[in-house]
Amino acid sequence: MSRRNGFFILGVALVLVGIFLPTDWYNSLPKSIELPPPPVSGLSLLRVSLFIDGLLFVVLSLTKWKFAQINPTERLSTTAVFEENDSGYTCRYTLFLAVITTLALFLRLVYLNSDLWIDEITTISRYGDMSALEVLATYTSSNNHLLNTLLVKLAVRIFGENEWAVRLPAVIFGVATIPAIYWVSRLALSRRVSLYVALLLAVSYHHVFFSQNARGYTAYLFFSLVSSGLLVRGLQEDRARVWVFYVATMLLNFASLLTSFFVFASHILVGAATLFALRRRGVSPTPLSKRLGVVFAATAFLGFQLYAMVLPQVYVVMQTVYTDPAAGYSAFSGEFIKEMVRGVTAGFGTGLILGAIPFLVIAGVGFVEVFRHQWTLALALVAPLVLTAAWLIVNRLIVSPRFFLLALPPAVICVVQGVYSFASLIQRFLGKREVSFQARLTAVAVLILSIISLASLKYYYTVPKQAYRASIQYLKEERKPGDIIIVIHLAETGYRYYGRSLGLVDGKDYFFVRSMESLDSVLSSHPGKSSFLVTTFPRALRISHPDLNERIAKGWISVRTFPATVGDGEISIWKNR
Repeated sequence: MSRRNGFFILGVALVLVGIFLPTDWYNSLPKSIELPPPPVSGLSLLRVSLFIDGLLFVVLSLTKWKFAQINPTERLSTTAVFEENDSGYTCRYTLFLAVITTLALFLRLVYLNSDLWIDEITTISRYGDMSALEVLATYTSSNNHLLNTLLVKLAVRIFGENEWAVRLPAVIFGVATIPAIYWVSRLALSRRVSLYVALLLAVSYHHVFFSQNARGYTAYLFFSLVSSGLLVRGLQEDRARVWVFYVATMLLNFASLLTSFFVFASHILVGAATLFALRRRGVSPTPLSKRLGVVFAATAFLGFQLYAMVLPQVYVVMQTVYTDPAAGYSAFSGEFIKEMVRGVTAGFGTGLILGAIPFLVIAGVGFVEVFRHQWTLALALVAPLVLTAAWLIVNRLIVSPRFFLLALPPAVICVVQGVYSFASLIQRFLGKREVSFQARLTAVAVLILSIISLASLKYYYTVPKQAYRASIQYLKEERKPGDIIIVIHLAETGYRYYGRSLGLVDGKDYFFVRSMESLDSVLSSHPGKSSFLVTTFPRALRISHPDLNERIAKGWISVRTFPATVGDGEISIWKNR
């Protein structure tokens, strides 16, 4: 059978499936009783996407389209990158990169088996028993990062439900990001500077943190970097395999995190800016515009098809969860600024605040240099942050520092390049003629930053994201016969998950409370008995249940607080007065 006949048969089959797709399986999918019904059915969107798929394959079967590379004069020109006199040391750089990647792996495996926190537990408890189809067709919570959820299910099936297994996909993508950022940096920077970039990301407190967080953030960073690099390569080389890899990588990015759509939007902007630049050069942008039209249309449609069944549910979750002030912060609030400062200084210490202005100056200089060497890459890495902020502000949605995690790779790239540029100024100021002086000075600065980041990991490794097991063990030791344990609000998730394995019995040893009424019910059914209370995320409790929060403050006294590396995630134990 010829390829054209195969496309025709496949197209007709998809059209028929789109028309006659049954509904019973979709109606039986899990639904959240806490969320309102979506405005349209995801099944309807799936039918439309399959029908369009079929039409496209039919059209392909009737055409004789063949990929033809665009003339070099009608593509983005390749910017020459300054390179040290080290062209003969490729193997040495490869070895250095392997060592840095091994270091990154080691740092991400240390204490990987520490306690899971609420979002990691939610992924397991809510989606652990679902089939792969149910995961793809169900979006009852923003914790469903599709690719990560499927990979976590696979890891748990192979290795068992251990903390390290749950976090294994995040670790793998976190480690893979190290060579990825080196490859992307090489599009604009020298080998040596790119190695410094890889080293600084490898020891980054924040990247280690998210590499040990069983969610889709490290996959999002990895695929955002690689897709941006492939876009630049595609604009320069226009090779079929590069564009195919770009579409595939961007699709995986969509599956990693929904905010990757802002990355895709920034790539469209880069494409438009490239066409404008070609026109300014007096070159016809038509061939490249057709190529980008096909590539971006295919990527957008595949992304739509991936989320077709859940897009209506995504809309409901955004309008429900991301408008709840307890789930995040107002973009222009002092609370958000305070949380951003807390998160940033966790990796570099409070001294970073004093050096904020010099740091921003260095990063700014580095960005100018990166932009000068490869403006398409600089725009592809930074534009998603601007688009994300604009979308959140315009739609009056809550914000969280993790929404801007994509700032980490370009920040590392710009800081290292900025240090390298300032080292050049110092070299000229001191009248040094040795070519290696600039490189040595940069290496010293990067090593100092790396040591500072490594030092901050000492605290991170000794404190779990949320100390559920330690707090349960404390209660078991302090609790006397007859004392009751009351678990408040968001602390319920962790105590349900770890409580059973540590010997606590629901309804006998401890009770879950999410309202004043349920608290009064528990206390009235155990008159005269002493009680312990367990709380976490005090800000969310204060906003969601102010009456319950006030009652706890008046009737109980805090006797122990277990710190957490997740912001506001400390677990507090209270004893009745």
